[in-house]
Amino acid sequence: MPIDTRELMEAIAIVADEQNVRVAVKQSGKGTAICAACCFAGGLLMGPVGLAVGGAAGGIAAYKMTSGTFRPLGEVILNDLTDTQREQLVQHVTKAVADIHPTDIVMLIPLITQNASIQQVVLNAIMSYATNELRMQIVD
Repeated sequence: MPIDTRELMEAIAIVADEQNVRVAVKQSGKGTAICAACCFAGGLLMGPVGLAVGGAAGGIAAYKMTSGTFRPLGEVILNDLTDTQREQLVQHVTKAVADIHPTDIVMLIPLITQNASIQQVVLNAIMSYATNELRMQIVD
């Protein structure tokens, strides 16, 4: 029996959301640059004290500019992936749980949502896919 891709994607998103996995969506570099620039400018103007003041000011500025750009991985999985990426993720997760050998493929989705050890296998597969294929940064 073929896997219902949408149901499996929802199960994967549930696992990611339960573990509170978030990803940085194209803003980590911007925040780093802002913080570093402020710290550098503070150091040039006021010496060692300026490093601390510039670092604090840069951190606050980076927070304000990148606020809301770290999103739950489950939301990204359900809303932002293309059909090709969804299919690749389903294949990635299916390979990860292939050793489990569920007697019926219909049992795979409840197995993923209810079994902690399988959730960890699926979570590792999701995080691997997000970092290696989608080039996203996982935020703890």
